[in-house]
Amino acid sequence: AAAAATMAWRRDVIRILEELYPLEYAEGWDNVGVLIDTMSEGGPVSDVAFVTNDLTEAVVDEAIAAGASLIITYHPTPFHSFKKLTRNNAASRVILKCASAGIIVFSPHTACDIAFGGVNDWLAQGFAFGQEASKITPVEPRTDDPRAGSGRVVRLDKAVTVRQVIEKTKEKLGVQHVRVSLASNLLGVQGALDKEGVVQSVAVQAGAGSSVLAKCTSAQVWVTGEMSHHEVLAAAANNVTVILAEHTNTERGFLPNMVEEVAKRIQQKGSKVSFLVSRMDSDPLTVV
Repeated sequence: AAAAATMAWRRDVIRILEELYPLEYAEGWDNVGVLIDTMSEGGPVSDVAFVTNDLTEAVVDEAIAAGASLIITYHPTPFHSFKKLTRNNAASRVILKCASAGIIVFSPHTACDIAFGGVNDWLAQGFAFGQEASKITPVEPRTDDPRAGSGRVVRLDKAVTVRQVIEKTKEKLGVQHVRVSLASNLLGVQGALDKEGVVQSVAVQAGAGSSVLAKCTSAQVWVTGEMSHHEVLAAAANNVTVILAEHTNTERGFLPNMVEEVAKRIQQKGSKVSFLVSRMDSDPLTVV
């Protein structure tokens, strides 16, 4: 009976995640939904759901030590198809550890990016600058729900400076440093960062955003995690300032919001679930 109860709450949490971030929204190349299914195995009877941005071996060990029976990982592991599961491969070791511990693994990834109220909406809200008239819309709205779609554009009622956007990025993401590429029309301009009236709109995309942001020609600033050297050069040539905060730094801060929303809904169903956010999970890159 205890095992059955545990399986029931896990199913409920997965259903809630699929309601919040419909899997059909995910990009075609992505790997979302239940990735490791131990539902029928019974598994551990703890009511612990573990949340992480990346499912590394250290995070799996942390989840096992916490007695988790469900891991919600923003980035999917496994991601690629495979023919073997051997211990000389890190992703394989993660899969084997989770399966051995009876842990279900679920990933929403790009479904969560695209959904209304997902990662990109959370990221975009950091750049409204308290202006009530500011509008947040997808770069590419979905036809079935215009509130959802790839990327987000924040159109400001009152223009701000590039420096203000830089500082807002650091504040929103809790980072001390970001990389900045100034738009070509600002290069050589004295006090370019503090020039008034420069930024009327900011486009954001969590993670690696160039393919989405390239479709937004109206924004003066792009905020994302990473872009290639040549993508940054192309943006600058098109008079766009680029702010790069590193890939997972643009995503990880959303996890507490996800937990809050899922916990509220699971509580309404009468289930008691402990949600734990990984402390081992962090961006692999550090500025020194």
